[in-house]
Amino acid sequence: MPINRYISLPLAVLASLASSTASAQESLLWSEEFAGSGEPDPRTWTHDLGDLGVNNELQVYTDEPQNVRVAGGNLVIHARRESDGTFTSGRIRSQGKIMFQYGTVEARIRIPNLADGLWPAFWTLGSDIPSVGWPRCGEIDILEMGAGEAIAAGEVNQRVYSTAHWDFEGNYASYGQQRTTPADLSEGFHVYRLEWTPTAIRTFVDGQQIWVMDITNRDAMSGHEFHAPHFLIINLAVGGWFPGITNPSDITASLPAAYLVDFVRIYDNGHTVLTGTGLEPDCPGDVTGDEVVDAADLGMLLAVWNTDGGKRPKADVDEDGTVDAADLGLLLGAWGDCP
Repeated sequence: MPINRYISLPLAVLASLASSTASAQESLLWSEEFAGSGEPDPRTWTHDLGDLGVNNELQVYTDEPQNVRVAGGNLVIHARRESDGTFTSGRIRSQGKIMFQYGTVEARIRIPNLADGLWPAFWTLGSDIPSVGWPRCGEIDILEMGAGEAIAAGEVNQRVYSTAHWDFEGNYASYGQQRTTPADLSEGFHVYRLEWTPTAIRTFVDGQQIWVMDITNRDAMSGHEFHAPHFLIINLAVGGWFPGITNPSDITASLPAAYLVDFVRIYDNGHTVLTGTGLEPDCPGDVTGDEVVDAADLGMLLAVWNTDGGKRPKADVDEDGTVDAADLGLLLGAWGDCP
C-alpha cells in the first residue's frame, strides 16, 4: 500500500508472460476459515493499532470488536465514523506466525460499497521488513480497490488493482495493473488469487487475470525481495492518497461499512515454503497460552461456563460458540504439557 517515488522499468521485462500456470494438483498447506466467533485467532493474526502515519489515511486502527471480529464464518472489518467525527477501522497481519515464499493464495472476499473514500486491501510484505525497511522488503498487493481514477470513472466497485513495490538499486520501484469487472464486487463474495513462483507473480479475480510480473531475472530487476518469505495483511483504510481523499468531510461512503473475508488459503505450487509459529501443533485447552494444560486453564474455562465463547475464545475449545461440557472434555483430554 505505501508509495514514495516511482522508477520506470520496461514493461516487456515485467509482463512478458502468458496467463495462469495454476495446476489442479496443488495441495492445500494451510487455511484460515474464520470459524467460531470473537477476536481473530492470535496464533495467526496480530492487530496493527493506532494512526500508522502512512499514505495520508484518515482512520485509526483498533482491535475493538466493533472494528475487527470473527462472526458468521467471516472475518468482519468495520470502518466507522465515530461520534467525534474521527474514523476507526481494522488491520491484521500474519507476521512471524504464517509466512510463505512462493505459493498460491486464495481469499474469498466481499468488499463494502466503496463510494468515495474506502480503500480495502489484501496484500503482503517481506518478512525482513524490521531489518531492511520498506520498500527493500518488497510488497505484493493482491487486491486494492477504491482508487481515485476508478471513482472518477464510476467504476469504484468494479476496478481491482494489483501492484508490486520494491527497491531498484537504491530507488523505489513499482509496477501494477488493473482489471475492471462487469460485476459490482460489493454485491457478493468473489475469489482473489495470487500465484507466486520463482519465475512470475500473477493475480486474479474470479479466475480472470488482473496482473502478471516476470521475476525470473532477479538481478536485472533488482527484485530479490520477491524470492524471500512474505506475510499477509488484511485491512480497510479510509481516505488517503489512493482514493485521493484526505479531507474527512469528503468521505461519502456509507458508514459503518463491512469488509468480509470468508477464508484465506495457501496451496503448494511445487515451490512453496511455509514457516511461522502459527504452524506449531495446536494445544486444545491451553486457555492461558503457557503451553501446558493444567488447573489454571480449567479454572478459566469454568469461570466462563455456559457463556459466549467469543468472550474467551481459547476456552471455547471446539469453537461452537459456547463454553460447555464438550470443551471441558477436550481440555481434560489434552491435560499436561503441549506437544
